[in-house]
Amino acid sequence: MAKKRNPKPFRKRFCWRYAPVAGELPALLRLQRLKRRSVPSPQTVLIVNCSLIGDFILSLPAITEFISQHAAARIDLLVSPSVAALAQKLRGVHHVYAARTVFRRDTELEDSETLAPCYDLVVVMRLSGPARRLLSTTSYCALRTYLIPLLKHGFQMAIRPINELKQMTEFNFEIFGKHERKEQFLRADDVFDFSGVPVPVTSPGRTVLIHTGSGKKLYTWPRDKWLALIERLHRRGDISFVFVGGTEEEQAEFDYLASMVSFPLHSIIRRCDVLELLMLMRVSQLFVGIDSGPRHLAHLVDLPSVSLLGPGPKSFQPLNSNARIIDETQCERCVTFYCPHSPNCVEKIEVETVARACLSVLSGSGEAGTTDPTYSPAERFGSGSRIPSTISPRTGKGYPV
Repeated sequence: MAKKRNPKPFRKRFCWRYAPVAGELPALLRLQRLKRRSVPSPQTVLIVNCSLIGDFILSLPAITEFISQHAAARIDLLVSPSVAALAQKLRGVHHVYAARTVFRRDTELEDSETLAPCYDLVVVMRLSGPARRLLSTTSYCALRTYLIPLLKHGFQMAIRPINELKQMTEFNFEIFGKHERKEQFLRADDVFDFSGVPVPVTSPGRTVLIHTGSGKKLYTWPRDKWLALIERLHRRGDISFVFVGGTEEEQAEFDYLASMVSFPLHSIIRRCDVLELLMLMRVSQLFVGIDSGPRHLAHLVDLPSVSLLGPGPKSFQPLNSNARIIDETQCERCVTFYCPHSPNCVEKIEVETVARACLSVLSGSGEAGTTDPTYSPAERFGSGSRIPSTISPRTGKGYPV
């Protein structure tokens, strides 16, 4: 029987965590100049994409196709500091610069000081004030931005039900002038060069990565449900739980859960960058978490995942077929910063629903993909330790979701 939905206290209905995205529009308007939108056979290109992790991952199909079609060009990227280490591994990229996003998360480190002196073409996919100021240090012949696709997307959000919105992958292709492109699959090994990147060792048994998230309860699953889930999965045996994230709030949530169970939990929260987390995902068996950047990283490496969706447009489809989505949203109109209902859609998700999805993956059955029960990574980290010894503590190395 469905739980009754009650009005939520007014002050708890709002979450302005993603409100700074509105700051991209003024920066974008100030950037507009009377320049042509393309040049034939550009030899030097700068792609500007100062976004959070999830947006960056979903831009990769469009970016990598552009790179493959301009193999002779020198292509640079300007991205957020959080994804710079990963962007440097993209095949066909000459140089990676960094500038903070409009969100200005504490985990975003220093910006680059200058760019290359000139470019034939600049493609702006996501912009911020720091990125716009950095662009003022270079010159370019042609400029293509996401202003028109952004305005069209905003209009569609206002008139369409949330489950009929254009996917972000399609939005990103439109920035490059390609319409009706709906590619949903991408293999990390096809577009990244991971040679020379250390492979993290994992604990005995199956590694389950957990991301509880942070911020308002509008997006996070209640901690008592997380506790019930990990206890339920632990009864299956042969599982090591590793918590991931980039904030002090997520570390506090881990500390609470670790204090409430009788078996060891592991944390790499604020102790690894996005590239290191991606490499850990490549040798793990399952990701469980809220709608966030780590979720999209799991999709990128085809790690079986169970994602718990909160309010907001459903325009961030996964890039693989091993993703299982749990979504209790009932509203046709839903935004990321406001929800008047209690319980909200993520709070309505039951422990049993999530546990069944996880167990179907761990048992090698179910729609979310299969896991070979005999699989065991060659390298392992020692059991009983709260923090994997292969990942050294580094203050401020977390990442924004």
